[in-house]
Amino acid sequence: MTPVQDEPVRLAGAQIIEAPAKTARRESGILFDTLTLSVIAGLAKVAGAAKSVAIASVFGSGAALDNYLLAFLIPSVLADTFCGALVPVTVPRLIELEHRSGEEASRALYARLLTRSLLFSMIGAAALALVIGAMLEFGGSRTPMNWRPIGMLALIMLPVIPCNAVSNVWRAVLNSQNRFVAPAITAILTPAVMIAIVLAAGSRGGVWTLAIATTLGSAGEVAVLAGAIRRSGFPIMPQAHRSVDLTRNGFSIGAFRKEYGYLVASGLVSGGTVAIGQMMAAWLGAGSVSALNYGTRLSTVLMSIGPAALGVAVLPRFSLMAAHGDWHALKHSLRRLLWITASASAAAAALFILFSTSIVRLTLQHGAFTSADTGTVAAVQQWSLVQMPFVVGISIFMRLFSALKANRVLLPLSAGSLAVNLALNYLLMHRYGVAGISLASSIAQALLFTAMGLLVFGPGGRRLTQEGR
Repeated sequence: MTPVQDEPVRLAGAQIIEAPAKTARRESGILFDTLTLSVIAGLAKVAGAAKSVAIASVFGSGAALDNYLLAFLIPSVLADTFCGALVPVTVPRLIELEHRSGEEASRALYARLLTRSLLFSMIGAAALALVIGAMLEFGGSRTPMNWRPIGMLALIMLPVIPCNAVSNVWRAVLNSQNRFVAPAITAILTPAVMIAIVLAAGSRGGVWTLAIATTLGSAGEVAVLAGAIRRSGFPIMPQAHRSVDLTRNGFSIGAFRKEYGYLVASGLVSGGTVAIGQMMAAWLGAGSVSALNYGTRLSTVLMSIGPAALGVAVLPRFSLMAAHGDWHALKHSLRRLLWITASASAAAAALFILFSTSIVRLTLQHGAFTSADTGTVAAVQQWSLVQMPFVVGISIFMRLFSALKANRVLLPLSAGSLAVNLALNYLLMHRYGVAGISLASSIAQALLFTAMGLLVFGPGGRRLTQEGR
């Protein structure tokens, strides 16, 4: 064998030796960024917990707060679904374009997305305002009595939708550059604003002050992210790069729209799970929606600190490995991350379940929040915490699907999870009350995680990755 013929063998051997080291560096980077994001998210959720304490002290657990929570479902579900889908679908495309064609191509995509997202979100918010206004004006006696305050509160919070559209495009840009700190810090703003307004106004302004504070908090996030975008070197309001043909750089507008559509559809189904749970809780009597909200607060906080932070950190890495076609390293990292994070989250969940009643008593049992409320909320909280290890895995799987341009698999999985959740809600709420709704969610998440694992590591996993290349 000649030296020229021997060279590929030597290089292949070097790749085999170096692969574990590269994988270890990737994983350590992911875990370090996850830890950083988790610390920031932890601070944000401390602010969120303080907000819950302030709200509980002033408003307790009653019909007025139920109205605010139901009204907030309208802008929050739409913003989380239509605007939230922008981040996981945009980050891989920005990274892929910059990797293949340079920064000018990624900036052209950014300009296009920002202008269209802002335009469509404003049109959607305006149309929704007209629908709500028409229902309030012409509904007359056919409109339920409690719909009027809910509709008015929703109108106040509709600006949250365009604010989220702009914020999430900027988050995608910053995350694609591995700039995670500023987007994470913005999560502190809304609870901080709400605490300040609630403590200043007390019960005088009623839940209307909560709606105003929610909108002001979203506007504050836009302001902070605008500064971060400018510091990163990207323009706040970019001009369209008409000289850049994205399709010639390997980018397909049609494929992007399909991936976004899959994420939106699956997000609507997932958001519908939360909305249905709260609406079914309303059947159980006044204060049940508030109890469900309070009881799922801790698990929401923990999942925002862990799984959400992990999802943000892994997406750019998974996207870069997918752009290189490095499926072996991607699958190896995926398996290790699932074991590490699921084990850690299961241990944390068990600890919080053990002290659930004490946590509720210490944090919420003040003012209008009574000891009877503590028992109900603690039961909801315990069953809600059971889902933590499964939500961690689901978050990682979802980012994998985004990196592989395989978001299409999320829609049937989410639809099946919604159907299971709905059936379990109906069966368990009659036996265990509002806690049964929380238990149903945990069971549905466990089944969804199992289905995702079978899809990725089962016989169809190879086809999934090949189609995503």
